[in-house]
Amino acid sequence: MLTKSDFIKYLQCPKYLWLHKHRKDLIPAEVDENLQKVFDTGYEIESYAYKLFPGGAEAQVAGFNESIAKSKQLMAQKSPIIYQPTISGKELFCRADIIKLNADGMSWDIYEVKSSTSVKDLNLHDLAFQKVCFEVNGHKIGRLNLVCVNNQYVRQGEIDPAALLQIEDVTDQVLALEAEIRIEIMKALDIIKLYDEPKVRILKQCREPYACVFLDYCWKDVPEHSIYEIAGGLPEDKLNELLDEGILEIKNIPDGVITSVAGLRHHQAVKHQQVHIEVENIQEELAQLQYPLYFLDYETFAPGVPLFDGYRPYQRMTFQYSLHVQAAPGGPLEHYEYLAKDFTDPSRGLAKDLSERIGATGTVIAWNMGFEKGCNSEMAERYPEFAAFFASVNERMFDLMQVFKKGYYVHHEFHGSASLKKVLPVLVPELSYGDLEIHEGGTASNKWRDMIDPKLSPAEAQAIYDNLIKYCELDTLAMVRILEVLRKIK
Repeated sequence: MLTKSDFIKYLQCPKYLWLHKHRKDLIPAEVDENLQKVFDTGYEIESYAYKLFPGGAEAQVAGFNESIAKSKQLMAQKSPIIYQPTISGKELFCRADIIKLNADGMSWDIYEVKSSTSVKDLNLHDLAFQKVCFEVNGHKIGRLNLVCVNNQYVRQGEIDPAALLQIEDVTDQVLALEAEIRIEIMKALDIIKLYDEPKVRILKQCREPYACVFLDYCWKDVPEHSIYEIAGGLPEDKLNELLDEGILEIKNIPDGVITSVAGLRHHQAVKHQQVHIEVENIQEELAQLQYPLYFLDYETFAPGVPLFDGYRPYQRMTFQYSLHVQAAPGGPLEHYEYLAKDFTDPSRGLAKDLSERIGATGTVIAWNMGFEKGCNSEMAERYPEFAAFFASVNERMFDLMQVFKKGYYVHHEFHGSASLKKVLPVLVPELSYGDLEIHEGGTASNKWRDMIDPKLSPAEAQAIYDNLIKYCELDTLAMVRILEVLRKIK
């Protein structure tokens, strides 16, 4: 049986389909927490989509066979609107989100609900599969529609489903794909029937558009410092050329293949195990700094359905900052922090608190400052009383990451990345995110949402609060220590 979700993953990588059918033992027992939050967002948006089609009959009940039987019954009874109809037969299985009976009483329109804000190719493939599945099992399909999030909607009071969501008729696009999808379905069914695991060359499909649950298994023989992590990345045609020659390690890439400056520096660092340092360029970058120095990091949450008035779907709310301040060269560090605790708009209180900590002069240091500057601009727009403050901060920002992104400091253990999580263990090994309960921003964002839930116990909320404080503080302390290392370079 070929399911809709398996078919979509098959389009990403045929090997996924075979492994999912024959090697379920390789699937992690627990769903990744960040992935679960994506699922939860989808379920929440789906609940609002139902309100656009009130009075529908629910076809999903406990058990697949029971859901299939219930769907058949409701469709035979010509129920005008059906939620979650399940279709199985002819080696295909799918569950639609919403179907609506047309005036002719013979055909059904499909409404696929997605948490995205625009139509993606994957959505069209999804609907094409549903159309084929319904029709080969004897159900006539009319129009095909995508229900997605309207990112221009601004919440004011209770959520308005008709404003939050928009319906787009994509029938013509789906019909244009249908013949191709029917062929791919046959290929996918053949993959399932294979006795041996199919051989699939690793290119870029393992993480695009989704991270594959079989990543660890498929990459078990990929060496450290592989061709897949060269700084800046290699296009698929170059990867294919290298794989044709049996080359998997960066150090073995022949001259002429890599053309980018960043890639060449990374290649040489790995090949010769030497650190590439451009002292003059680093010193020139650091010469821009003016004391006092403010090391700033934000944490944000961007829900698909806005939590508070004045926000659009997926618009970030800045709920936490960490700030290390050094007034003079070699001077002591002061640390300030803010973390919103209550189920209210977190950014206003943060903006007020931060405006009392950062003075009118001095450089504000961030890592990948585009993120912090964007947060500042959004808070300035929302709270005009702080607009001048945030404009001043943005004018004085310095991106410490650029020293590494520009290739002025390249170490093979950065693995081609300029991220803080890659640079810190090499330059300041005594500091480690591994010692923390929260290790990265996605988890921090989700934990904050959990923390402000009124249903959480005070003890549980306090534990999350403490872990968030430690995580964000390390982000700014890491920048302090990395700058100290860079200043010592002569």
